[in-house]
Amino acid sequence: MMKKYTLTALALMTVSGLAWAGSGAASFQDLDSNRDGQITLDEAKKSPDVKAKFTQADANKDGKLDAAEFAALETAPQSAPQPMK
Repeated sequence: MMKKYTLTALALMTVSGLAWAGSGAASFQDLDSNRDGQITLDEAKKSPDVKAKFTQADANKDGKLDAAEFAALETAPQSAPQPMK
């Protein structure tokens, strides 16, 4: 069972890395500097976009983004700028 989750995580990291590489954004591998398969807030600081969405993306609220949470960032709708009052 663990092998299935590991393979799924690796597949998600690959897909997310390719998608973000095309957009010029940092990939999961770029941000996961200690290669533990998770991105901490400190690691996320390398990407202003990921840092800004970190709390929202951390679905299980463990203070880290796994590959699935990171991949969800790519499909999350972009927030529209708020009009000036």
